[in-house]
Amino acid sequence: MILPRTQSFSVSDVNKYIKGILSNDENLKFLCVKGEISNFKQAGNGHYYFSLKDNDSSIGAVMFSTYASKLTFEPKNGDEVLVLASIDVYVPRGNYQLMVYEIDQVGLGNMLLELEQLKQKLQKEGLFDEKRKRSINLFPRAVGVITAPNGAAIHDIVTNLHRRYPICDIYVFPSSVQGENAPKELLKAFNKSQEYDLTTLIIGRGGGASEDLSAFNDETLVRAIANSKMPVISAVGHEVDVTLVDFVADKRASTPTGAAELASVDRREIEQSLSYKFDDMANILKENIQDLKNDINNYKNDIEKSLYNSVALNKSRLEGVKQHLNALNPTAILNRGYSITTDQNGNVISSVKSLNNDAILLTKLKDGQIESKILSKKEN
Repeated sequence: MILPRTQSFSVSDVNKYIKGILSNDENLKFLCVKGEISNFKQAGNGHYYFSLKDNDSSIGAVMFSTYASKLTFEPKNGDEVLVLASIDVYVPRGNYQLMVYEIDQVGLGNMLLELEQLKQKLQKEGLFDEKRKRSINLFPRAVGVITAPNGAAIHDIVTNLHRRYPICDIYVFPSSVQGENAPKELLKAFNKSQEYDLTTLIIGRGGGASEDLSAFNDETLVRAIANSKMPVISAVGHEVDVTLVDFVADKRASTPTGAAELASVDRREIEQSLSYKFDDMANILKENIQDLKNDINNYKNDIEKSLYNSVALNKSRLEGVKQHLNALNPTAILNRGYSITTDQNGNVISSVKSLNNDAILLTKLKDGQIESKILSKKEN
């Protein structure tokens, strides 16, 4: 196929033309290429998709299930391999890639090996020990965030923090999260964050290829985080991606959204909890009021009973005193047929010697009184 310059062509025509050139180049057929596997994925149909990389470059690769089913081992990220492949172009996207026929395992990739050695060294120093990890205050006053200023991660973290705990202040310390300068920028942003009175610090980024996360395996950065003034939450990549920053952080979230959830309580949980507390308090008050009413009724009944008994007792005693007084009352004998004689001044006459003739006497009977005059008197 020849593309004359006097005619316009579709993108597909260009990609097909390039595919034809590469496919017909004998130097690009059945190449032996050595590199480290990364971004390995196995599709549901059995095809393998991955990248082959070295320290400076990376190239996409595909191995169809027909060839993949013949492998005697299962490829994985970090494997250093030697592949037999041809260069091919995927026309719909215009990507050139390795069409892999065979894979031989050489050994653990150099980058992965170095990372594992660093991990073991830091672990022996105790930087990853659980006993040194601090708990996260779920009611933060201020949260710091170290991430790319224009990425999806900062949007997810800020949005979810505002939604969950809107009274929290958020400080952003921008930094690149991949590339050659990323480790230095991340360290600079971290050192800046230590100048602020933060409750919690979040450091992270969205997902990416394993080589894109290498900045978060920087030894200097990991050691700095180990000495952070405030607890640190890592949110680097997704669940399958683990970096040294994840190991040294006090808490690890698989996503930036998860970091916001670890850094704060949800206000809806607070509102729900308060609602339950108010309901409990109302129920307790109702129970206490009912108990007081019951106590008051019991006291009332006891007082009424005590008063009734006291009145009855005093009434009985009064009746006894009354009967006793009646028995002592000199007029009581009048009912038995006796009478009482007094002078006009009410003095009881007890002797005839005190009386003179013509004296006026008053005689009290049970049903009245009579007045009489002494005509004569006679002493015994």
